[in-house]
Amino acid sequence: MSGDAKIIEVLKDAGLRPTKQRICVGRLLFTGKHQHVSADRLQLQIRELGQKMALATIYNCLHQFHKAGLLKKVNAVNDVIMFDTNLSYHHHFLNVDTGELTDINKEAVSIAGLPSLPDGFEALSMELTIRVKPQI
Repeated sequence: MSGDAKIIEVLKDAGLRPTKQRICVGRLLFTGKHQHVSADRLQLQIRELGQKMALATIYNCLHQFHKAGLLKKVNAVNDVIMFDTNLSYHHHFLNVDTGELTDINKEAVSIAGLPSLPDGFEALSMELTIRVKPQI
């Protein structure tokens, strides 16, 4: 099965119509190792391939992929949203100077206790982001 055929299958399985834009973004996200990306970084990659895509279109694709369960959202520095292709339960180091995210294996983190949930709510997930910066 060709690369695009795999992307089309992933999109269809997630309930998304495989538009030209979604296939293009999916090609950058789902054909290699896990990665953390922003819409801006994807737009640069698309330009480097000699193609054009509006930033709003890239954001739409990323948010649709997230809603369909293909990506995780991670809040980064200065309200930038990063998207993570690694859907397994894990945590992150966030370099506040560069915005780079690094995965932390879930086994490396131990949390002894959690607060009681508000009445009428259930926990959906818990993610830990440790914000770091180089020592001076």
